[in-house]
Amino acid sequence: MSVDGSMKFCKLLAQMIKEAKLSNIGFYTALGIKKPYFYDILSGKVNPPPPNRQIAMLKLLNPQTEQIQLFFDLAAQERNEIPADIAQILKDEKLCRKLRDGINYENLLKNGEDKDE
Repeated sequence: MSVDGSMKFCKLLAQMIKEAKLSNIGFYTALGIKKPYFYDILSGKVNPPPPNRQIAMLKLLNPQTEQIQLFFDLAAQERNEIPADIAQILKDEKLCRKLRDGINYENLLKNGEDKDE
């Protein structure tokens, strides 16, 4: 999913908490995080939480599939990481080997990308 930069993780999280009819206190308490850290996340002062915490958040929020994907994409973009759902799938060694079979390492090392020229 392509994220255009107009939506921020903190805004999506606030929206999802509201849609789940949870109070902020109830949410961060159930999540086991401290109030200041939670409000730093909501204000965008800190990066989104790490993947394991993202998954815990989603378990509390009961979102729709599209929201889950956007949630992971925004978090990954702001953390400069691979989305947590994709990273989880990449733990499958057979899938990694299959993906690597299609990589042109000569071009990757030469040009910094895997495109045939």
